[in-house]
Amino acid sequence: MPCKIVIPSHKRHDRVFAKKLVNDPIICVAESQADLYQQFNPECEIVTHPDDIIGLIPKRNWMAKYFGELFMIDDDVHACKAICAEKGEPGRVKDKDRITNIIQSLFEMASMMDVHLFGFTSRISPVMYDESAFLSLSKMITGCSYGVIYNKNTWWNEEIRLKEDFWISCYMKYKERRILTDLRYNFEQKNTFINAGGLSSIRNQEEERRSILFIKKS
Repeated sequence: MPCKIVIPSHKRHDRVFAKKLVNDPIICVAESQADLYQQFNPECEIVTHPDDIIGLIPKRNWMAKYFGELFMIDDDVHACKAICAEKGEPGRVKDKDRITNIIQSLFEMASMMDVHLFGFTSRISPVMYDESAFLSLSKMITGCSYGVIYNKNTWWNEEIRLKEDFWISCYMKYKERRILTDLRYNFEQKNTFINAGGLSSIRNQEEERRSILFIKKS
């Protein structure tokens, strides 16, 4: 059975770019924002969480428990890139069926290998691609597009506000010694600093530095 593809979103009812990339996306928002999201995204299923779940990290904890098996893609992700593309081949994957299949295939592989955190590379260019190592059990995932198969280790420390992909990657490596990362594909998101909503209100260099220092000390 395929995993759910879920788009966590906050105050971006009119800018859920990620819904255009995949089949049957679910948008997850606070209860108080549900009507607006339904109005602007009638083609999508809307799942709501209580309004007292505030911030992306508490939202991820809630979603992991609620859905169990899911792939999370940020609302500002607008492109899927094949960095394994040969010279002359298109670098962007535009077909929704293919992108959905890429995600579900990685989920199926993670399930068979009993890996509970899976995702895609943060590398952005074909020159960074090593065709002899297109999958990894030791690389980090990128924060805008990754999935979990819920167990006791798939949780995010809510004391940090940013860099939760650093946290979950390090924590799962410590607890389970492996993460499944597909190094052939990269999901590209818009610049957070110029896209209102989401984490833009708290994202700055000082907050990122504080989160990284907290992770180092943990």
